[in-house]
Amino acid sequence: MIDAEALVDEIVHGGSVPEQERRARAWLAIETWLADGETFFRQARISAPHRRPALPATAPARPLTAVRPAHRGP
Repeated sequence: MIDAEALVDEIVHGGSVPEQERRARAWLAIETWLADGETFFRQARISAPHRRPALPATAPARPLTAVRPAHRGP
């Protein structure tokens, strides 16, 4: 388990880690996010499934054009 996960587990389940050590671990995780957060977000955006953009609701409907049937030979 990484340090941040261990910290959360100890907080939730009442671990025996002293308060000062818990705060030091929390600040380490916070500093990592502050320093590298943009990289994490960029990786998340790249790995997320891409959705096709929807047409805006105000897009005008385009009329269908008449198509001449193809010539069928005898």
